[in-house]
Amino acid sequence: MNINQDKVPSTVRSAVQMLVDSLSDEDRKVVLASDASEQHFPVGQGLRSGWSLWAADSPLKRDAVTKYKISHADDISGLILAWAFAMSRREPFDPQQHCQIYHEHWQRYGLKSLQAGGWE
Repeated sequence: MNINQDKVPSTVRSAVQMLVDSLSDEDRKVVLASDASEQHFPVGQGLRSGWSLWAADSPLKRDAVTKYKISHADDISGLILAWAFAMSRREPFDPQQHCQIYHEHWQRYGLKSLQAGGWE
């Protein structure tokens, strides 16, 4: 994967496209043979750091907050990875439905997804 760290996407959708566009043939084999959650650390960590998902505010984070009601860096990178994997596999993907996983997770801890990422 060769993601241009100097170009930070401003929307989740553009981040997904940028990730898909960066995949080499070898990367595509990994995508087809694994689950997005298996890439949480090797790829997700790079996204979280390189695209400043831990920052208090950024255009990319604001887009995730506004459109998907998530603000935790792990949740945002998870959405980007899951969507990119689905797109690469030409599978249908509903980002709103996928984000329910994050909403339910944080709800078990008595938090809203936005609070978990320090947004509220």
